[in-house]
Amino acid sequence: MNGKQCIAGIIALVIVVGAAGTAAAAVQDRYALPEPYLAWEKAYLGEFPELQGLLDVMIATAVRQLKEPGGDILHNRVCSALAYEMARPLAKRERKLAVAADILHNISKEDKAAVLTNPDVFRKCSEMVAKLKTAGYFKNSPGFWGDEALLKSPKVGGNLALIHHITGALTAGEIARSAGGFSEKDIEMMQVTVIEHSTGYWYFRDSVDQAAGRKGAWQAVFPEPENESAKIAHDADLISQFVYESVVPEGSKWRELAKKRWKAKDAKEEGHIVYYVFFRLYEEAKTEKGKALARQDWEKIRPELVKLMGLKPDEDPVKVLGVPKIFQ
Repeated sequence: MNGKQCIAGIIALVIVVGAAGTAAAAVQDRYALPEPYLAWEKAYLGEFPELQGLLDVMIATAVRQLKEPGGDILHNRVCSALAYEMARPLAKRERKLAVAADILHNISKEDKAAVLTNPDVFRKCSEMVAKLKTAGYFKNSPGFWGDEALLKSPKVGGNLALIHHITGALTAGEIARSAGGFSEKDIEMMQVTVIEHSTGYWYFRDSVDQAAGRKGAWQAVFPEPENESAKIAHDADLISQFVYESVVPEGSKWRELAKKRWKAKDAKEEGHIVYYVFFRLYEEAKTEKGKALARQDWEKIRPELVKLMGLKPDEDPVKVLGVPKIFQ
């Protein structure tokens, strides 16, 4: 059974389960979620109980794709909870779509078949982007989808970290259509939100530029978030990275990334790399609420990362240790 068949099976199951409501123990209850995110998640499921089905799809997909899905499930739940909290000033429909998009924003991140080097996937994504552009989206990002050779290249189009926002939008649309309850306009908004959520990751932008051998090449891959829903999804994704449990403890998501992606050799190097990544991410928030939440969480994790590096509380790691070699 291939990835698409598995997704289809999961969707079919979720539609049946979702129809029964959320009275029974929910699948997410087996995974820990810290406060205040748990309260926000309960609030959005209370207002939009139909989103439980999308949550079930996300969790089932992570369990199927990953040996240890807990970190990704935590991230996606934190994102959707943050999106709900940040979207409170918006109209009810927009709040629902912001949360729905955030639940599914990483749905293709671990799907090895969902790459732009696959001609069929590229064609479907091209059709989706063309449809969204015709509908008036991406006006502030004229370079988006403008370099076919780069998008199809193994270093970019074959790298799930760099293109999962695009392939994920395609899959999110398929899930929403199968689940029902979303109009085509709703699905377009969700797809745009998923596509535009990734621009805040400076190291992704740098990776695209390096692969292309020129500055600004990233604009063909990452459009800027334009509407409030996309800005909220962007900031929710950004802020969710600052959750203490994902950053500070040994074996946490970001310390593992420092080891596996950026070749940290010990705890000090892990702390140095993670500190630098977050020092750069901190400035990327697009909304005032996002900036405030990022500042609040940064003040919790910064002292712990400084301690991990063996520095004094008032020392500046970048001034003392410089930029980590991997980013020089």
